[in-house]
Amino acid sequence: MVRVEQLLLENIGPFKKEMFDFSIEKENPDIHIFTGTNGSGKTTILHALASEFDYFEKDHKEHLSNLFYKRFHYFDSGKQGFPRSFAHANLKNKKTNKITDHSMVYGCKICGNIHQAYSPPKSNSNKIDTTTFQKKPHSELLNNYKNAIVAKNLNNKTFRFAAFGYSGYRLINSSVIQFDTTKDFNPLNLALEFVKDKQTGFLVSNWIVSRYSKAAIERNRGNSDLANRYMDGVNCLIQGLSELTNNEFSFEVQTSPWKVFIKHHDKEIEFDVLPDGLRSLLSWMGDLLMRLDEIPWENKNIPINEQDIILLLDEIEVHLHPKWQYYVLPLTRKLFPNAQIFLSTHSPFILNSIDNAKIYSLKTEKGYSKLDKISLSNTGNSYVNIYENILETVHQFGHEAIVKLNTFNELERKIIKKDYSQEADFIQIIQELKDEGEEVFDIIASKLFRLKRITGKDYLNG
Repeated sequence: MVRVEQLLLENIGPFKKEMFDFSIEKENPDIHIFTGTNGSGKTTILHALASEFDYFEKDHKEHLSNLFYKRFHYFDSGKQGFPRSFAHANLKNKKTNKITDHSMVYGCKICGNIHQAYSPPKSNSNKIDTTTFQKKPHSELLNNYKNAIVAKNLNNKTFRFAAFGYSGYRLINSSVIQFDTTKDFNPLNLALEFVKDKQTGFLVSNWIVSRYSKAAIERNRGNSDLANRYMDGVNCLIQGLSELTNNEFSFEVQTSPWKVFIKHHDKEIEFDVLPDGLRSLLSWMGDLLMRLDEIPWENKNIPINEQDIILLLDEIEVHLHPKWQYYVLPLTRKLFPNAQIFLSTHSPFILNSIDNAKIYSLKTEKGYSKLDKISLSNTGNSYVNIYENILETVHQFGHEAIVKLNTFNELERKIIKKDYSQEADFIQIIQELKDEGEEVFDIIASKLFRLKRITGKDYLNG
């Protein structure tokens, strides 16, 4: 239903003023990947996107989402009363392809925090307009969504979209199962906090057991369709776990006493002692499916994992082995086919795992970050190509081999000029590079052939 079309950041984090255009070709996945060195603003972008959907009001001292306000440079106004620090987004209706909201989060000089404002779209313009600034309510759809975030529960409400934020640094913990139907749980509350509290294990474990028990009761009553619907979210989580681990890990539910654990071959493993990569994945994916399952969707005929969502993922490759890094993005797209996905990464395996996702390469200059280039992912690119052209690192070998190659290059330049004062050192470094292996030696071999033509000396063969 809702997708982000553009984002403008001004005087926030490492950005002085930068525009991001998230338009895509129809046949391409709605996946947007941010990459760059540490400090280039990848997480700032994700937090800015989250803020466009989150709730801020006059009394919001206890809800400082992701501490995003700390990234604002200014909390005062410039020309014509326009804020000097702000994040401004265009939101589009996916079905009508029309802009529904010009949403802004800006620094407030009165409370030293951040507030939201809304400017109505002009003639369905996709262009962000920074000449007007109106403290008006959002469109009804977005306004109702934001107000629901802080509601006690979602009774008598329905939703057509939702937004979620997650970090790969989250880890799920084991928890005691408690059947308490008197407690209210709002699945939208804190859904945009990237590192959520330690209750994730408690909530997910209780959700799994609740769905198992309700499904069993309904099957016993002969209501197989309802029983299957109760298990939709849990089955989706089971499918994800199974596909990622090649069926090596599976869920088990114990009934006396109630307990949820992971089974690895014949061993029962609690969440606390799982490999960190698996704990991280189960933490964010389990939390997401639990929240999707608890949301009262307007169209209940659509499976919960196929609802329209905005999914913000910050370095989900953390703790994951490269093999799992390669599968995690295609798996996420498969499980949530109607999600608009934004993610940050340093992983060449994620960048090389899917075709035609938009990659936004960031670079820093004089203390500020800028959008350097936009490219489309291509699974046909080699990892060397990704390292050099997207991650912009030329270190193909380990540190010691790189030091030796640098020394070789320095001495080679002297030999070319027929300066043989360090020839013994040159011969020694050639031998050391031979010992580093075939790939390293191939790099210097061509240079040694050239030296033979220039100097008449055959360093390649001693």
